[in-house]
Amino acid sequence: MNSRCLAYVLLGSVSFGLACKGGGDVAPSFLEIIETAPENGREDVQVEVRIAVRVSDRIDPETLTSEHFFLTDEDGTVVPSTLTILDEPNAEPSQMGTAAELKPDEPLTILTNFTVTVTADLMSTGGLALEEDFDWGFKTLDAEWGESEWIEPLGPGTSSSHEIALDEQLNAIAVWEIDDGVGTSIYANRYTRTDLWGEAVPIDDGNGGASNPKLAVDGAGNGFAVWLRTEAGTSDPNIWANRYDVDEGRWGAPALLQNGDVTRARAPSVAADRLGNAIAVWVQIDLDTRREVVRAIRYEPGAGWGDAETIGSPATSIAAAITDVGMDDQGNAIAAWDPPAGPAGEGGGVLWANRYTPGSDWAGAVPIKSDETTSADDFRLDVGANGDAFVIWVQDNGDEIEPRNDIWAARFAGGDWSVPDRIDRHEGGNKSAPDIAVDGAGGAYAVWSQLDPAFANIWAAQYTPDTPGSWGTPELIEPENPDPTEDGDATVPRVDVNRAGNAFVVWRQIWDQRPSVWSNRRDPGTTWMTAERIEDIPDAAFLPTIAVDEARHAHALWLHSESNTNKLRTNRFE
Repeated sequence: MNSRCLAYVLLGSVSFGLACKGGGDVAPSFLEIIETAPENGREDVQVEVRIAVRVSDRIDPETLTSEHFFLTDEDGTVVPSTLTILDEPNAEPSQMGTAAELKPDEPLTILTNFTVTVTADLMSTGGLALEEDFDWGFKTLDAEWGESEWIEPLGPGTSSSHEIALDEQLNAIAVWEIDDGVGTSIYANRYTRTDLWGEAVPIDDGNGGASNPKLAVDGAGNGFAVWLRTEAGTSDPNIWANRYDVDEGRWGAPALLQNGDVTRARAPSVAADRLGNAIAVWVQIDLDTRREVVRAIRYEPGAGWGDAETIGSPATSIAAAITDVGMDDQGNAIAAWDPPAGPAGEGGGVLWANRYTPGSDWAGAVPIKSDETTSADDFRLDVGANGDAFVIWVQDNGDEIEPRNDIWAARFAGGDWSVPDRIDRHEGGNKSAPDIAVDGAGGAYAVWSQLDPAFANIWAAQYTPDTPGSWGTPELIEPENPDPTEDGDATVPRVDVNRAGNAFVVWRQIWDQRPSVWSNRRDPGTTWMTAERIEDIPDAAFLPTIAVDEARHAHALWLHSESNTNKLRTNRFE
């Protein structure tokens, strides 16, 4: 046969680097390796890689097995993968059926050395085999932030109240409120790995009085949005909802979520589990007492939304300003709400929670923080996949002479709430805007903004369930601010973590005299990376939020000032 050498061959998404072979008229005695992808020794391979090998003769499909063509990590563990013989419609006749692909079932781990092995048991249809086993290796890259982009059209109307959530297929949904100067509406957009971001669409009923949307997504990608809707000519809002059906690829019809006594409501929240169940929580007026109570309603696949019920106790004249709810993988839920602050300080400073167990209903409201002499503000709740949960909040120190706000947290595990812990260690200034995220094993990351002492900086603490003391020493996770002309306050951090423990934080940072969006991240067994700016255009950016999927991709979403309006921008880490 003739001698030939190609520098590069592209088969679908597989990029081959060619190993050139000479040829002649002598019949070969062994099967030869002609090409491999990635090339041996590459250190910049993406974690979502397709691996391939081309040999000198047609591959016998019966011998293409995971014992004869496989991938191993640094520990020698075989990576579960799918094997196929590549279909190459444009290949020369002599190359048909000579290339095989190995596609890992999950994205590979970052910064890891991998070895690909083709054994001498791989045969050709002509009965040839390799003279000996063949190995080659490569190393995966760390992922990186891309270029930020708009997810809604620019033009009239200003956006606010944005949320984002991800499913287990690595897709995302975002919802937000738009004020067009005449009324307010709820919009949504969806991201998929194949089509990226789509077009923003309205999901409310268009009455012009929709606001404050909240969002949850189940494991399959179905979305649950709840919001406040005020009827034209009235001042009494109600709770409405809509559901994105992933099989139909569209949002349904918006509908009133409250049932039974439909009274003035506020402070909605919503959560979903991986099986398609969802729970919404809100505050509304009780008709019998004329006082506000906390209500909840459950969604079950195939049955829809059920009957709303009261889960908040006691009812007080001024109830929760905020509710929050989370669900674990088994469908258990925890709802929490902030201090009622009733007459003459009744209930002030107390944080409440209630837990739902499938088949056992709601257990009854209990105080997470029962001390009424100190405040409990700006609380956040997160529930991990294993059912462990954390609530974090800002609490004053009770000192009238030298008042200070500190960061406190409580943990739910084993059926009980822990005694609240102060988790910051700073005595010299106020803290604000805490957030918390729980991984699949019950570990947690807490973040907050802290005055240190001339600037507000972003700090983080990690909770490790098996470590004595549990909460670690807080760490500064953003650049220090030595020069006020170059740097300024860092505020309103938000954190998310996936089941494996990959954590991402975003925040608003004054940098070069303008507000921008920054991020930092931490993987299991490592330390915090170097913080980086993830917004790449001028003008003010603020109120970022973050969501992380199981493949360690992250989506950041924030508001950006544009021509006297606020519009949504996003960036992806992948």
